[in-house]
Amino acid sequence: MNSNQKRIASQINFEKNAFLKDDAEISLTKILGSEQCQDIIANCREFRERIYTPLDTLLMFIKQVISPDKSCKNIVTEIIAKYIADGKESPSNNTGPYTKARDRLPEKTVRDLVKTVGTMAGDKTSKKWKWQDKNLKGIDGTTLLMPDTKENQKVFPQHGQQEEGVGFPITRLVAIMSLSTGVVLDYAMSSYQGKGTGESSLLRGIFDNIKSDDVILGDAYFPSYFFVHDLLKIGADGVFQGQGQRNYDFRKGDSLGKKDHIVEWKKPQRATWMSEEQYQIYPDTIRVREFKVNGKIYVTTFLQAKKFNKKELAGLYQLRWLCEINLRSIKTIMKMDMLSCKTPDMIRKEIGIHFLAYNMIRIIMAEACSKYSGIPNQISFKGAVQIINQFMPILSCKGISSKLIFDKMLRLIVKNKIGNRPGRQEPRAVKRRRKLFPLLHVNRSIAKMKLKKERNRTVFRNAA
Repeated sequence: MNSNQKRIASQINFEKNAFLKDDAEISLTKILGSEQCQDIIANCREFRERIYTPLDTLLMFIKQVISPDKSCKNIVTEIIAKYIADGKESPSNNTGPYTKARDRLPEKTVRDLVKTVGTMAGDKTSKKWKWQDKNLKGIDGTTLLMPDTKENQKVFPQHGQQEEGVGFPITRLVAIMSLSTGVVLDYAMSSYQGKGTGESSLLRGIFDNIKSDDVILGDAYFPSYFFVHDLLKIGADGVFQGQGQRNYDFRKGDSLGKKDHIVEWKKPQRATWMSEEQYQIYPDTIRVREFKVNGKIYVTTFLQAKKFNKKELAGLYQLRWLCEINLRSIKTIMKMDMLSCKTPDMIRKEIGIHFLAYNMIRIIMAEACSKYSGIPNQISFKGAVQIINQFMPILSCKGISSKLIFDKMLRLIVKNKIGNRPGRQEPRAVKRRRKLFPLLHVNRSIAKMKLKKERNRTVFRNAA
């Protein structure tokens, strides 16, 4: 074991006692203390003997994005309180060392941890959480805003129809999620628009997270000829909503029933991202199944109509909505919809840390469901975050049986289920009136200059 690994092992033992007691069955530090995560953290970079080691920085960063108060000052103050409680000399309340430690943390380390922790959650997957003993995975995309700095604007430009200084830089994000446990398996991000920034393009960069016997659920962006062929090639399957621009004529092909047939898709022209050699590998045609249920068209690789009824597949596709809900939870509950970092490198790390914290919470939820016969997608994520936040200070108190407390926390998490409200409809309107402030249509500096001129004119008129 080299010096880095010894330092990491020592740090893990310290954090286990200070953050969550060592006898808990599962904890954030135990997750990061696993052999796979230790290897990633120990090899992330060389570091001197300092307060903010890579493990310390990761834990603080995770707690920062989970906390309702996401300021660096808040998390540094928490570390000071912990040192004082342990009878140690407290570090400075200056946030500079902590922010520099975050800067030194490699983006690749954060992303590797997201993927590793996501894989660890898969090990806890129960058979009853699967569909016909297959792993369900969903793919979906979203966009995020970030502070309007020159560095962010250069890499992630704002929407083209917004004037300079008025809008915010935008990043597009695509994630592959396990629909059994809810964890993020991998993600890719780019600027909002331009060549290679579409959801299908981003998905190609993380395609290796799809394995044989997986079932992929995706919206109308994804059922292209090349993607469907790549699924078939590795032995995976998929159910997708039909693309609007494709013509679905149920009078053609091999009929399987009413509005249900198998057709051959012809190979389209070579895509711009594909070399001629890659293009020649694809066959001239592939066989896919198209069907219509309740006015919606679906595309699937499941060709056996007797084994896979079209209504059952349409019902299966509805689980794709879990991706939307999970991304919405990360954006709203964990406040990732508006990022806070000022540079592109830190933006990428901030997104990765959000996903890492989210995956860790999902692992605890999976542990609770496995122990108390629950189903993860029926448990409230917001409720789990609230419970974990309230139990953390209790679990770290000395003299309390953390194993018993942790067990009660898991039981509470399972009891906090999502309400079953079929057919619920709500108006997309708010009752509370907005404050009567106009929207900012020019750069803030220009608006401030106008205010200053108006004030000077008023002072001059009053003096006259």
